[in-house]
Amino acid sequence: MSDPGSMSNAGDVSHVVRELGLDFSIDGGVATGHAAVFGELCVPGATALRTSVLATWADVVTGLLALNLTVPRPALTLDLDVQVLEPAEIGDTISVEARTVKAGRTVLVCEARFRNETSGALSAVCHASFVASPNPGHVISRRFLAGLAEGPSRLPVPLAERVGSVVVAPGTAEVPRRVDGLNSGGAIQGGLVAFAAEEAAASSVGEPVVLTALGLRYLRPFSVGPARAVADRYGEVCLVHLTDVGTGRLGAVATARLTDAKPR
Repeated sequence: MSDPGSMSNAGDVSHVVRELGLDFSIDGGVATGHAAVFGELCVPGATALRTSVLATWADVVTGLLALNLTVPRPALTLDLDVQVLEPAEIGDTISVEARTVKAGRTVLVCEARFRNETSGALSAVCHASFVASPNPGHVISRRFLAGLAEGPSRLPVPLAERVGSVVVAPGTAEVPRRVDGLNSGGAIQGGLVAFAAEEAAASSVGEPVVLTALGLRYLRPFSVGPARAVADRYGEVCLVHLTDVGTGRLGAVATARLTDAKPR
C-alpha cells in the first residue's frame, strides 16, 4: 500500500515530491493546484510530461482529501489509475481539481482531473482508492497534515537522476529507498513506485514513449528497497510486477499502455 503522506520525515532534506513543482490547497473538500511543465519532468528525449508525475501529483492531492477523513490514521492508497487524454508538454501549465466521490466505512474513492491551461483541454483523469491504516500505532497529526502543503520547488536534474533510478536491463528498473523519497511510514513513496513501473515499461521499448494509461494496485509497503519493476510487454501494453528487493516480496502490480512520444 502507498501512503500519500509523502513529504514527511526527511528533516531538512528536500523531498523529491516537493520538487515536482505542484502548488496546491484544499478548500471545502476540494483540492486544487497548478504546476508548470519543465524539461526535468518529461520523458527523456521527448516533450511529453511523464505519466508517473501525474500519478504522483494525483496521489498527493487525493491523499490529502482522504487524510482529512481518516486522520489521525494515515490514508493508505490501494489503487491508482491514470488515463491520459492529451499529454502535456514542456511549457504548458497544468491545473488539477480533485474531490472525494465516495466516502464509505472502509474505502474512500477520489477523482482528480488535470487540465492543460495552455490549450484548455482536459489532459488526464485519475481515480484513487484509499483505506485508513489498520495499524493502531500508525497515527498522523493535523499539524503534520497542514505541513504537507508547503510550497513547491523545482527539480535541479531530470527525475530519473534525482531519484537515483537504474535501468538494470530492458524492461527492468530499480528505484532505491532514500530518505528524500519516503512516505510517513518510512517506505518508498507511492509516486516513486509509479515511476519505477513507468521506467520498466518504457525501457522495454528502447525509444521515447509516453504512457497513455497507468494503473497500479499497491499490495504492501516497500520498506527496505530498492523497488524493482519488471515489465512484460505485449505490443503496446505492459504488465509490471514490482518487488521490494530487500524483503523479496511483491509490493505492487501495474499495467501500462504505451505510445510513441514526440521527440524533443
